[in-house]
Amino acid sequence: MKIEGNVFSGMNVAEEYLGMKQYQRKIKNITGFKPFPGTLNLRSNEEKVKNALNQVDSVRISSFSFEGKKYSGIDVYPATVQGHDAAVLRMDVTDYGPEVVEIAAKDKLRETLGIEDGDKVKVDLDDTFHDD
Repeated sequence: MKIEGNVFSGMNVAEEYLGMKQYQRKIKNITGFKPFPGTLNLRSNEEKVKNALNQVDSVRISSFSFEGKKYSGIDVYPATVQGHDAAVLRMDVTDYGPEVVEIAAKDKLRETLGIEDGDKVKVDLDDTFHDD
C-alpha cells in the first residue's frame, strides 16, 4: 500500500515528544531505529490514508504518565520512504486532521531526501518492520 502526500511544515510538537527517552525507547523497540526528534508531515487524501492504514498492522504504544503529565498513545505502522526505513505515527491526541500523515525515521528525512514544503512524497506501507 502507498500513501502519497505533499510535505508541509508542522507545529514542532513531535520534536518534543520524539525527543523524550520514553517515546524513543518504545519506538526503537518496535522499529529497530531510534527516531529523529521530529516527523515529516504530509497532507494527503483522508479516505486514501484511512484505507491504506486499515490494510496494514500497527503496533500500539499505550498512553503513559511522566512527571505528572499524561502522554498520548500512538499506533506505529511500518513504512519506507524512498528506501529509508520509517514509521507512520498516528497519535491518539493531535491537532492535525485525519488527512495528515506523520512519519518518523532515523534521520531527518527533509535533509536526507532533499525535500521541502510542497514536494510530493510517496510512503510505502510495509507488512512488518525491517531488522537493521
